[in-house]
Amino acid sequence: MNRREFIVLGGAVAALATSRVTLAADWPNKSVVVISAYPPGGTSDIIARLVADLLTAKFGQQFVIENLAGAAGALAGGKLARSAPDGYTILVSGSAPIAANKVVQTNLAYDPEADFTPITIVAESPALLTASAKAPAKTLQELIAYAKANPGKVNIGNPGAGTKGHICAALIGLQTGIELNHIPYKGSPPLLADLLGGHIDFALDAPSNYLPHIKDGKIHGVAVTSAHRIGELPDVQTVAEQGLKDYEQTLWFGAVGPKGMPADIVSAIQKTIKDWIDTPAAKEKLASLGLTAVANTPEEMRSEMAREIESIKPLVTAGLVQPS
Repeated sequence: MNRREFIVLGGAVAALATSRVTLAADWPNKSVVVISAYPPGGTSDIIARLVADLLTAKFGQQFVIENLAGAAGALAGGKLARSAPDGYTILVSGSAPIAANKVVQTNLAYDPEADFTPITIVAESPALLTASAKAPAKTLQELIAYAKANPGKVNIGNPGAGTKGHICAALIGLQTGIELNHIPYKGSPPLLADLLGGHIDFALDAPSNYLPHIKDGKIHGVAVTSAHRIGELPDVQTVAEQGLKDYEQTLWFGAVGPKGMPADIVSAIQKTIKDWIDTPAAKEKLASLGLTAVANTPEEMRSEMAREIESIKPLVTAGLVQPS
């Protein structure tokens, strides 16, 4: 997925470009850095590039992606926390650097709740559990049975420690009592490459990168973590359908600024994203990636950050997620 593909925004982007906004101190009067916490190609980076394109069209200045991958997003989060709160640096990412890292990283150089200004959650999706062609199980119940018969032999990859893929797998282990080895990768692309190559049997991650390979039969969709099946994979059952009653987990991708970012700039960015989210083109584009539009308020995002942080603490207490 590249920047050119996102200019399917079409009429929506054109409308944004013709209604540019002037804010206090003429923001923006120079380029703005959009930090992407993961390597190019993964869902988090796709969302960051989408947001950068939208804001460039709206405000007439370049919103430039800076990929700063590493330490499950902690490098990106640390840079944002050290940035001036002038509206010229924002972070667009999955939830790990924005929330989970507070719990799963012991020496984190920032506190996401204290050091970030929430802007909006752009989109959400279930996590997707996938299996390689060589995997010993193709359904969740087969995986559980195999793990019980072969303790310590099931490896499940995730795009980084503390990511929602990691958390979702830990919850499956907690509810079933099986032992899973959680293997963190530096983003989705290398995880997918190892899954396709048969170097790891299972992965839990956002769906978008995996959808075409499931449809081509190169890997198998095992389960989705949402309450309902997703339209792109109607034959893949939910975790709850496969025996884990009431199991429901979603991933989200949001935008934040440094602490003290001016409220009018926050509002302008949030409104730009929401205006696009409200278009049919946006919903269609996000659905093709296995995503659902959100565009909530900064206050709602702050509440979701806190909820996610609290939800991970029991997993740490139980030793299923080890702080690094």
